[in-house]
Amino acid sequence: MLNHEPENDVIAKKGSGWEAKDFAAMYRHTIKRLESKGVDNAINVMAYMGNEKWMAQSWWADLYPGDDVVDWIGLDSYVSAEKGYYHYGKFADLLDRKATGNKGLGWYDWATTKHASKPIMIAEWGVYHRIGKPTDKTAGYNSVLPELAKRPGIKAIVYFDTKNDDEGNRDISIDSTKNNLAAFKKLAANPIFNVKIG
Repeated sequence: MLNHEPENDVIAKKGSGWEAKDFAAMYRHTIKRLESKGVDNAINVMAYMGNEKWMAQSWWADLYPGDDVVDWIGLDSYVSAEKGYYHYGKFADLLDRKATGNKGLGWYDWATTKHASKPIMIAEWGVYHRIGKPTDKTAGYNSVLPELAKRPGIKAIVYFDTKNDDEGNRDISIDSTKNNLAAFKKLAANPIFNVKIG
């Protein structure tokens, strides 16, 4: 991934050098330069945060550098296992987030409608609870396979396993309780994830 999650780095001020269009230009320049040097064994991913407030920004669409230089489209997004807490939900909720105000397409529908030829990677995902407040994550883990069956655009998922995220208060680990670990192991054992490479 080339500078993943660019949304929160944007400085939407003309001439800042950090506008969304500047990110897109940097991405294009990097990929085109690699191509001009004969690099043909690299896959690049345009990875978004998938957060409602960023998707609502007038410049959000300007981040995309173009189908000709993007191999995969990625999403880094999470859900809470704690009812009533920020982003409480299941796997579908992180895929279907819409811009603040419930405007436009959800993230997955945007990716598959606007960039239908691109495979999707859920490059970071996880189910969290606040540190010191162990909560059952089973429903979140159990919701993954039904969604993957309905969403053929998703070709890869990567779980972000940490007991203390950069926000400083979220436990995204798979083993925060014995039941959570058992539920995750059951999910990971599904044959859908037995992919042969080569």
